[in-house]
Amino acid sequence: MRNIFALLPLFFLFQAAQAQVVSEAEHKIIFQLTEGDSEVHKKFIRQINNILSAAPNAHIEVVTHGMGIDLLKIENNPYEKDLSLLTEQGVKFVICENTLKQRQLSKDKFLSLAGFVPSAVLELVIKQEQGWVYIKAGG
Repeated sequence: MRNIFALLPLFFLFQAAQAQVVSEAEHKIIFQLTEGDSEVHKKFIRQINNILSAAPNAHIEVVTHGMGIDLLKIENNPYEKDLSLLTEQGVKFVICENTLKQRQLSKDKFLSLAGFVPSAVLELVIKQEQGWVYIKAGG
């Protein structure tokens, strides 16, 4: 029984380290995702979850273009549940319509949680002009 009580402080210390809130501020973060690699997507989703754990009031938008739009495809998407959970936490995912035209893809090929913007680069510029912090996701 003494062993259990001796381990309790370690348990709580471990739990606190796992879910430590670093900032309560409403940070505005815009990510640019152009990578189509599934491993990059997996790490990127983990990164967003880490941010939300540390800064739960953060506003996050993910702008996808090029091969990055593959993260949001319906077909064989291993991350649909993860993406859905992120959108429930307020994360916004958008797809570049210029990329859709260039790759000859239609909007119905993508998860319903995704939004669309006419130009990914212009969306990034506008958000930065509005004070959002820009981060290039992936490799």
